[in-house]
Amino acid sequence: MFFCCGGGVAAEASISGKDLTGWYDLSWSGGTFTICFRPGGFFFSPNFQAPARWKLDGDKVDVDWGKYGKYEFTFFAETRSLEGHAVPKNEADETNWRKAEFKCPLNCEELALIGDGFGTEWEFEWSGGAFPVQFKADGYNHFKCITYPAHAHWSLQEKKLTIHWGEYGDYELEVNASSKTMEGAAVGGDPARDWRKGKFLRCLESSNTVEKCDHHDHD
Repeated sequence: MFFCCGGGVAAEASISGKDLTGWYDLSWSGGTFTICFRPGGFFFSPNFQAPARWKLDGDKVDVDWGKYGKYEFTFFAETRSLEGHAVPKNEADETNWRKAEFKCPLNCEELALIGDGFGTEWEFEWSGGAFPVQFKADGYNHFKCITYPAHAHWSLQEKKLTIHWGEYGDYELEVNASSKTMEGAAVGGDPARDWRKGKFLRCLESSNTVEKCDHHDHD
């Protein structure tokens, strides 16, 4: 049985999307890198970012990875591993196979930011006031602010949230999943003067649009 934030997954139970969600090491003939099956059918890779989705049907998992192709896997619940191939399957191609081994569950801080899968909206506060911001779970981890718009991204390492806010600078905050708050400051700034705080407002819903990213779409 696997646990995250008080939840559990029984390997002997029928397979559900909750069984699959988490971080994995994906291997192929070219090496190994990290991928994530996020809630709501969203697929993410820090190394190969693109709008991507996953779909579970029984023990079969289909991944549509945008410009990186489509893949089919079989999910083995007892070992929480996957084996499969790129689409179309080609047994004569020694680079066609893919395998994934479970690494760790999504931590509570990630789930606080991802929400139901589309991302979340928070109230972001500083000495000059407060305004809403959005942490998107769109394949690029976009950070969106209507008040101060910029091409921005977010990333999370354990509890440490980093925001790269374009012309407005970089910020580091610690996320408190239980209270759904965050506190930190501008990178390189004076914490007493350049502090930032945030509190959860709501989970985002699907906008039925695919956001582009100029930085990654030209890779």
